[in-house]
Amino acid sequence: MNIKASLLMTALLASTSCFAADTYQVTSSVYAQGKLVAAPKIVVEPNKSALITIGNNFSYNLTVKPNQDETADVAAVVTVDDNTINPSFTVAYDKQATIEIGTQKLTIQVSKVGS
Repeated sequence: MNIKASLLMTALLASTSCFAADTYQVTSSVYAQGKLVAAPKIVVEPNKSALITIGNNFSYNLTVKPNQDETADVAAVVTVDDNTINPSFTVAYDKQATIEIGTQKLTIQVSKVGS
């Protein structure tokens, strides 16, 4: 009987770990016209959107889609005042990436923090 219980617990623990979701910490800085607007640091689950708003003039929405090669695809919508940019790019984990569009600049770093 103890062997059956032990096998059942092992099977349950193994199946539970298969369902644990990875999480990613995204550290970023948003600049407008050369000035830092915000530097949000958030933890997100893969393929789920995260939204930050500050006051009436700043919003930041992003999604992280992990790849098999230690990179992640990041899609963002950044609005400062009435200017919106929609960058989409691939970043290596723990490496900073920068994109500039018009007068806005976004730096981003994605780190895997949990599974």
